[in-house]
Amino acid sequence: MTSHVARLYALAASLLALFLAWVGVSAAPWQADPPAPTAAEDPAAAAALARYERRLRQDARLVQRILEKRNREQAAPPPPTVRIVTAPPVATTRTS
Repeated sequence: MTSHVARLYALAASLLALFLAWVGVSAAPWQADPPAPTAAEDPAAAAALARYERRLRQDARLVQRILEKRNREQAAPPPPTVRIVTAPPVATTRTS
């Protein structure tokens, strides 16, 4: 394909194909699946949701207890008091 005109036609055709495919996908001509039954409509799903929520609350209480215990154990000690010590210098320098 050494002809510039042929390359331009190929580019135009590929862009046209891209946009036509884009339009086809965005139109969604296929049938969507019916929505899944909600927990209010399905007693088994409602029971599973209740078990999940109960387990989630239980885990949250356990995490809260662990955090409270960790905070009690890691209570920061009071900061050390400041002491002023007058000690002789470690090294002396003399200027001559």
